[in-house]
Amino acid sequence: MANCTSVGQSGDSVSLADNPLPSTFICNLSGYSQASYGQSAQVLDGNNHVVAEISSQGGGGIEPMTGSSSFTATDSGQPYTVKITNTGPQTSRVIKTYDTLSDGSKTYAGFWMFISEDSPDGGDCDFNDSTVLLSWNLNAG
Repeated sequence: MANCTSVGQSGDSVSLADNPLPSTFICNLSGYSQASYGQSAQVLDGNNHVVAEISSQGGGGIEPMTGSSSFTATDSGQPYTVKITNTGPQTSRVIKTYDTLSDGSKTYAGFWMFISEDSPDGGDCDFNDSTVLLSWNLNAG
């Protein structure tokens, strides 16, 4: 069996400090899973309070993750974190990336993408058990 513990990072606490969510901007969490175990993703503010959470039941088929997914970012002085977990016996491994949507010097949106593997000590190491998108765009007005 393969060992995925050297790929990505633990899903317990994925810091967004390197590309923080901008204060007063609208944020949305969405995703889907295709895993035997149920999957969940949470966004926690700087005070460790859950501000968005989505989940799926599992079962192996492609399934949208649903739940409370939209919030307005605030500046608590601490970075937001994302927690990606599964209902199985192991800690999910997560690979993340960040990108923006800009026109000229104006940035209109930012996107965090996370993919997870829910069996890091064995299994197939394909990192397709959940795909989660955390996006922000300019505030309403």
